[in-house]
Amino acid sequence: MSLDQAFAELRPAMFALAYRITGNRADAEEIVHDAFVRLHDAEPKDAVRSLKAYLATITARLSLNRLRDQKARRETYVGEWLPEPLVTEDAPAIRAEDVSFAMLVVLERLSPLERVVFVLHNAFDLTFEEIAPVVGRDAAACRKIFSRAREHMREQRPRFAINRDRHRALLRSFAEAARGGNTAGLVALLDENVVLHGDGGGKALALKKPVIGNIAVAQFLAAVTRTLPADASAEVVELNGEPGLVLKVGGQPIVAILVETDGERIYSVYGISNPDKLGGIAAASGPLPV
Repeated sequence: MSLDQAFAELRPAMFALAYRITGNRADAEEIVHDAFVRLHDAEPKDAVRSLKAYLATITARLSLNRLRDQKARRETYVGEWLPEPLVTEDAPAIRAEDVSFAMLVVLERLSPLERVVFVLHNAFDLTFEEIAPVVGRDAAACRKIFSRAREHMREQRPRFAINRDRHRALLRSFAEAARGGNTAGLVALLDENVVLHGDGGGKALALKKPVIGNIAVAQFLAAVTRTLPADASAEVVELNGEPGLVLKVGGQPIVAILVETDGERIYSVYGISNPDKLGGIAAASGPLPV
């Protein structure tokens, strides 16, 4: 396989791998570029039986280093840190299950080592012997790390697989109720124990800590919506493989909203308003308004 073929065929999978580990689109793009540069510069003796496995190990190692750098920066991050939403409307090569926002949120709760080992073994079927040099542990240690990570994922992973049309309909109802200041309507759509998470990074209006409970969340959303300018618009777009909501002012995104639902009620709401995490949405063409 030529380098051009490898780039065309394997780049989407490598991007998904880097994105799942870092939770950041720009970081993932840079890491994948660096991985292919290293592949290009590799000596003939470095040729391996599986190009995909070879690229995956390079990508994972670079991602682990980036993730460790991020962890240090996040100690001074203002408020809650959420993954960067990814526009997948025109990205058929990226599988929805690979970039699920809810899954990324759960992955965020793992340590960097657990995250890398889990993704490489679970999604790429790399053996623990292949993963060991990536994380600087032996195969036995990697096996234990994976087992621990898998238990965390089982405990916290999303509970429901929802029909896309139903998901979109609930999101539209949510947007209409918020835009109309219909607190009662919002309460009816939200699970009694719903949790609202926000990420402004100190650069935009956002929560300092999660809001819990349907009444508290509904009141907060209705209050925030009342502060929006008259030209604010809401659009449903595909974010991370599922319907998401983007609020825009003057044609520019100011917040991206993703929800988790059981098909009847919304039990988690994620609002990302940090402008550094909305660049991919701003660059994408906008669909029809809600």
